[in-house]
Amino acid sequence: MLFNSKIFIAFIVVTLSIYYWLPDRFKVYFLLLMSYIFYGFWDPWLCSLIALSTVVDFWCGKNIAANRTNRQTQKHWLWVSLATNLGILGFFKYYDFFVSEFVIAANWAGWGLNPNDYLLNLLLPVGISFYTFQTMAYSIDIYRGDIEEPETNFSRFALYVAFFPQLVAGPVERAPHLLPQFSQPFRLNVAMVKEGVFLILLGFIKKVVIADRLALVIEPYYDSLATNSVDAALCMLLFTCQIYVDFSSYSDIAIGLGLLLGYHIRPNFNLPFVVPSIPERWRRWHLSMSHWFRDYIFIPLGGSRQGTVRTQINIIIIMFLSGLWHGASNNFVVWGLANGATMVSHRLLKRPLRAMSTLFSKNAVTKIGYYYLCCWNTFCTIATINIFFRCPTWESATSYVDMIFLSGLEDYVSVLKGVREIPIPIWDSFGWVLAVFAVHELQRYLNLKEGILNSWIAWSLVCVSMFWAVLSFGISGPQFIYYQF
Repeated sequence: MLFNSKIFIAFIVVTLSIYYWLPDRFKVYFLLLMSYIFYGFWDPWLCSLIALSTVVDFWCGKNIAANRTNRQTQKHWLWVSLATNLGILGFFKYYDFFVSEFVIAANWAGWGLNPNDYLLNLLLPVGISFYTFQTMAYSIDIYRGDIEEPETNFSRFALYVAFFPQLVAGPVERAPHLLPQFSQPFRLNVAMVKEGVFLILLGFIKKVVIADRLALVIEPYYDSLATNSVDAALCMLLFTCQIYVDFSSYSDIAIGLGLLLGYHIRPNFNLPFVVPSIPERWRRWHLSMSHWFRDYIFIPLGGSRQGTVRTQINIIIIMFLSGLWHGASNNFVVWGLANGATMVSHRLLKRPLRAMSTLFSKNAVTKIGYYYLCCWNTFCTIATINIFFRCPTWESATSYVDMIFLSGLEDYVSVLKGVREIPIPIWDSFGWVLAVFAVHELQRYLNLKEGILNSWIAWSLVCVSMFWAVLSFGISGPQFIYYQF
């Protein structure tokens, strides 16, 4: 069930109408039922996978906790959790990818294999990359002692795994944060309602008004190979704006829905659109997943405690795995490695970059100018790497890289001379980019959101305006980008 669909609007109206009237002891069971209806709307058999993951980790968590004095037995149950979740994820998401790569390598060696004999053409279950990581984290936390006592109520644990606002595209929740909330008395106050309504409407504005408009402009260009350097470069920049508003819109709606249900979901973004460096961007982007990789892979690998070389290797490993998490293709592998390379490069250049920052900080004008120059450089770097994220095939991605960076300056010069005009839809789309930039910086410097929430008049005017805009543009359109993961 898509957030940006009329059936979901009906679903949430019915859910809230019944939920508010139910006694506290029935709320968890009702939300669990509605979460499975929400997830099963795509295909009912998907519920069997999430149910399997839920049962396995509930049982593993209990057995890990029951064997505190027997580390070997604890490891056994932890491996059951990891093998089950990674097995489910690996089979549906990566089987065809690795088999196709093996067939290609085998045919290079002269084996003459037919890939159709081995590929299963599996459809990726929606949200599987998110809920498998969420359930694994529960078992790992008990094993590490971060959770002292396992959840004893199966329905509450099942709701933790399947909670519909954040089930399909995050934020990836942690058991110590979300699970205890399901056992507390229902609490809903005016501040939670105001923020919840505001975030839901803001999410829909980002999605149906901005992200979907950008998608309409740039998708036709990505449906074919790049043919013009200027068009390719501008679409590359526009997509980086699109993916930010598209992904953050889902998180806004999810957090807002959680608040209306009486629960607090972890934030997923912290002003990542305008940042002066790649590491800073990753400290602010997709926070729940970045923290997951940091806590469960990067730190166990040694983090930054074992010297410069090992730290850089750990960063590359994490970003490589992040690329694979996003998708089973060579494009995402390159995307992950490229992000890792830029993060490592920034760390290696930290001293000269700090010296330049000090040099330009001598007065306010040069300090601000240098800051936004760094932000523009970061934005262009991210946009370049995102070519491999957005392009559907390796051939398409390499055509964009070749056309933008390796095909000479003829197309760029023709635009500067006025010989060729930039297509109007592309030119107009940068108005949305400037709007996103302006609101982003107003939030940074003036705390715009808090100002709106603290004033009934401002909140009412803004919410009515956003509601009218969403109705004008229509609650429909393409699915959220991160639904594919």
